[in-house]
Formats: sequence, C-alpha cells, structure tokens
Amino acid sequence: MTPETAPPRRDRVLGERYRLVERIDAGGAGEVWRGRDERLGREVAVKLLGATADHAFRERFTDEARRAAIVSHPNVVTVFDQGQDGPDAYMVMEFVRGRTLRDVVAERGALAPLEAARIVAQVADALDAAHAAGVIHCDVKPANVILDERGVAKLTDFGVARAARGPAEHELIATPRYIAPERIEGKPPTPASDVYGLGLVAFELIAGHPPFDGVETEDLLRERLEGPPPSLRRERPGIAPEIDLVVAKALARDPQRRYGSAGAFARDLLSAVRGERTVTMPMIPPTARPLRRSDRRVGIGGLIALLAAVAVLVGVALLFLGFPRTAGFPGFAPTASPTVAAHLTPNVVGKNVTDAANILLAAGFRGPLIPWQIQPGASGAPCSVVRQDPAAQTPYQPGAAATLYLAPGSCGGD
Repeated sequence: MTPETAPPRRDRVLGERYRLVERIDAGGAGEVWRGRDERLGREVAVKLLGATADHAFRERFTDEARRAAIVSHPNVVTVFDQGQDGPDAYMVMEFVRGRTLRDVVAERGALAPLEAARIVAQVADALDAAHAAGVIHCDVKPANVILDERGVAKLTDFGVARAARGPAEHELIATPRYIAPERIEGKPPTPASDVYGLGLVAFELIAGHPPFDGVETEDLLRERLEGPPPSLRRERPGIAPEIDLVVAKALARDPQRRYGSAGAFARDLLSAVRGERTVTMPMIPPTARPLRRSDRRVGIGGLIALLAAVAVLVGVALLFLGFPRTAGFPGFAPTASPTVAAHLTPNVVGKNVTDAANILLAAGFRGPLIPWQIQPGASGAPCSVVRQDPAAQTPYQPGAAATLYLAPGSCGGD
C-alpha cells in the first residue's frame, strides 16, 4: 500500500492546514473526522472522501460543498472550505458538539410534542433559508439533523441536494425511508419534497419511531405511493387530533395538498401542540388509491359479464320508466322522489373525527376539507362526533357543506 492510497490516519494534515484528530463516523465512500484548523486554531469537522469513490460521487461531494456554502443560517452547519489532498477530496465544516436526532430518539424514545415541535421549527427555518437560496435538501431525516448541547438544531449533509433553479434531475438519490412519494415516481424534487421529509421527522420525534417501522423497503415505497398518510394517533394514543392532522397534511401524497413551506408547517404544529387550534381544523381527505397493476388486468370474460350486467340493469330501468305514473303493483305506494331518497346524510355520530369526515367526503359533501368544532360540555369518547350538521338521514344535495361537532377530552396537547 503506497502513501497515496493509505487510509486516513490520526494527525494527518490536509491541505497543509487541517489536522485530523479523531474519526467520528464512517460509511459508504467517506469518513467524518473531528479536526483542527492549524491556521485559525479552532475545532472543525472534516468530511473526507477516499480515493475509492467514483467520479459521480466526487462530483456530488464537490456540489454538496458548493450548495451548502450558499445557505448561511444559524440552523445550518456552516461549510468553511473544500479542497483536494492527494487522492482525497475533503470538506471542512463547523464542528457541532451534540447528537443527531436519530441518536436522540434511539436513546430517549418519543419526545414531548412541544419539544419536538420546537426542534421541527428550527429545521423548518433552515429549510426555508435553503429554499430561498434555490437549494432543495432532498434528504431531510433525523440522521441529518444535529442537536447541539444548547438544544440548537443544525441541518447538515446537503450531499444529495439539488438546485431548484437548475435542470430537473429525475435520478433517485435519497434515503428510501424518508423519500417523498413524487420522488419515488421519478419526478424532480421541489420544496414540497423537503416539507414531506420534515413531516416524517416530526412523526418520528413524536411517535418515537419512523412511520411503517419494520416494513421492508419495497413494501414501504408501495405503501407511501398507495396508502394514506400514517396516523400519529394510532402510534401514540392520546396525541391531540390537531397534531395528527397537521402532520398528516405535511405527509400528504399529493405535493399540492402539503403546506406551502416548511415554516407554515412548523407554525401550525406549534399552534396545535400549544392548544391554539381547538376551534376548527380542516380535514385532509385521502387521495384516491391508484389501481395496482394486478387490478388493471381484466379478462375478456369478465368484461363481457360486466357489459351484460349493465345491459340488464338498463333494460329493467327502461321497463319501469314505461309504466304509467298512477299504476303500480298491488300494495305498492308511490314514494318520494328517487333523487331525494338517494341522498340522505350518513349517520356519523359516535365515530372518530377522521372516519366521520372521510364518510361525509365519500358521500359527496363539499370538500376537499370538512371543518369541525369542539362542543364544550358534550359527553362521549374524546374527539368523537356528538352532533353533525346536517343531521343524519336528512336530504342533501351533492356539494353541500357539512360541519362536525366533537366531544372534548384529550383534544389539547399533552
């Protein structure tokens, strides 16, 4: 092994300036070291890319330094320098004494919602600054957020970041567990992709584990594409529905249904945790699930049977329409208009607010959001429907508005 290809070692000096002191982390084709800037006499973090990294990885590494240096913000790890020492490329960054959010959750489990919301707010500030500078992070996850000894969150690792104003790149480079649905479909990243990642961070901090924990990668990606947003209340009973709904909106499958910015999501999350959103809260309806490939394979025999059934139904309808209006079978009495009879308000009293809203949306009530209110003094399971407007079994027209009234209880933050 020649000196040029020897692995990094303690006390090695890069660029005649940065001394490697202690290896902090290693993975893939690179390592992270605690180092010392001999010229300025300060501690630094040195990200080192070894000689075995391929050309594409080296380009992304250099690009990371450039993009991260664009974003100057207290909640972003600052990049000081970038260079080459023999076969090794390196990046010099601010050294942050602390732990990643991944390590915090592994050690402590679920955080108090208010603590989680305050951390999310700091990361949101960092993302808004990055987006304003034209940079999309593309890999927002707990392992890429460092919480320092003062509780300040620092976003790092812009290694797969993309310039929002640059050419669209459809290459799928990110961590599968934290990737947005549109990226799985091969669409270019947008700020909404980072909002989705931040929603996953919020979910993990509050639930104590990531959504779909233990699910294999292929099933995880399929669930993210076809299933509804994960529910915090299912994972951590007692969480206020307001918090659940805010996180669910950040995790909407359709980017257009998510918050318009990371900051807007963080503000709503803080308000929900503090109990400041107890009067009304919009429901996010589930997006229609796309048919799986197997569902689309309709045989010729099945198609013929379907057409035959439709023909029979049309024939029966025409037969009854041909009867005089005063005629009927013995004992048959005319009823109200079939249009009215076909549109009676479903009874959702006693149901969970999420289930009730989805039933009303499916019945044709005005969407895409169903408002609800807490009804003080009402009895029933916390946040279950105690009254609905319009009342159950009353006629309505498609597109009509509806409101739900909920029983109080553990609907505030905990």
